[in-house]
Amino acid sequence: MKRKFECTVTREDKYIIEFDDEIINQEWIEDFANDFYDFKDLKEHAEHLAQFRARFPDVSFIEGYRVPLIDGKLPLFSDKNDVEEGINIIVISEDEECEVDVEKIE
Repeated sequence: MKRKFECTVTREDKYIIEFDDEIINQEWIEDFANDFYDFKDLKEHAEHLAQFRARFPDVSFIEGYRVPLIDGKLPLFSDKNDVEEGINIIVISEDEECEVDVEKIE
């Protein structure tokens, strides 16, 4: 006999995604769209970076973005040659505790 439970995990993280206009400009956005994802504006980039940080907080290299700054600093154990100083992820909050709703599946 197998017992199954559906678990819904809810957490809330908040970030400010900061872009330096001198580096992350329209040309950068177009080059990114040609090589990676077809994002049209910085809002789409901010959404992608925020969800990536929430899902993988221990990963510093992000494909297409290299290594963004975290709270204005290079993440530990990151290669300085890979840093993207035009992007800064400011961590406002990251939930360590999660709410979990569990339902037994019949």
